[in-house]
Amino acid sequence: MAGLLGLLSVLARFGGQGEWGHGGPPLWMLPIMAFLGAIFVFLFVLVVFWLVRYFYRTEIAPRKPVPETPLGVAQRRYASGEITGEEFEKIKQDLLTGGS
Repeated sequence: MAGLLGLLSVLARFGGQGEWGHGGPPLWMLPIMAFLGAIFVFLFVLVVFWLVRYFYRTEIAPRKPVPETPLGVAQRRYASGEITGEEFEKIKQDLLTGGS
């Protein structure tokens, strides 16, 4: 309650004007100006962040495709249904034993 009375006395003393009673903004505008200032600072930081990220990002080289192994080809063909399980097992045995 004392804080509210103190605020009212300040407003009455300065007539709702700034701290000097002339030339300053009305006191009710200070929170609005603070809010708009915070938005401005946030947008400024966001733009600077975006610019730094845009100009200094590291280009990631495209990944080179990993060459497919013969066993990988057989697994893919078995998964797609091109070969049966028996054919897959035969190919796998051939590949693991060296083709003999």
